Amino acid sequence: MDTLTPLPVRPVGPLRRAAAARVALWLDRRRAPESDGPTAGPVLDLAGAADAVQDLLPPAPENRPSGQLTAHGTRVVGPVHGPVGYRRLMRRLLSEASSASPAARPTAIEYRVPAVDALVDARLDQVGGWEAKAMRSRAGIAGAHLLYDMHRRELASPEWTEAVAHGAAAPRLLWSTQPGAGPDRGADLARRLLLPGTAVALSPRALESFARHGVVTGPTVPDLAEAHRIVGVLDWFGLRLDDLDSPAG
Repeated sequence: MDTLTPLPVRPVGPLRRAAAARVALWLDRRRAPESDGPTAGPVLDLAGAADAVQDLLPPAPENRPSGQLTAHGTRVVGPVHGPVGYRRLMRRLLSEASSASPAARPTAIEYRVPAVDALVDARLDQVGGWEAKAMRSRAGIAGAHLLYDMHRRELASPEWTEAVAHGAAAPRLLWSTQPGAGPDRGADLARRLLLPGTAVALSPRALESFARHGVVTGPTVPDLAEAHRIVGVLDWFGLRLDDLDSPAG
């Protein structure tokens, strides 16, 4: 009889490789634990992942005007779903940065990938047809890659360069895999969003799936050509990412 007790699975390659790619992994506990059944195999020792998980989003009420604070004091604002909401929020943050003391809290702008997919997919379903169906679940990643490129250019602007030179903390982008993505989908989104200088928020189960099965060879290279192609096809259907943050969106 086998009397050996399986040891807890320790966080290995994917978590540390994500950190090496200059991507901060955050544990997202804002929502109830996933209830889609246990993950096969021994439970991941999340305590052992402390060196790879850099922050925690604790349970908190939604839609707080001032933003939610992480365990380490970063203010999370948003969410934004596209360029319009992002630009609006960056203007507000720049105004705050211009008058803030150097000790002002660091800020993360949240972009919820599954929420963007859900908004666009619902409109694609209204369009109907196999062409529209083929574009489902593509807008979120495409929008994230375009937003990343926009964010890099925005932080390189004279206004933000001056604000940072005077002690303001440049905001970072936070890719959220909740709500709407199960553990495996969340892990896959994380793998495709290892964009340097950003953070990825994963539920406990998604973090476990990423640690077990994630294949990370280095940082994600923004695929702007593919992102623009997807946006162009969506535009042909009459769907614009700019509209997702409009009052009617």
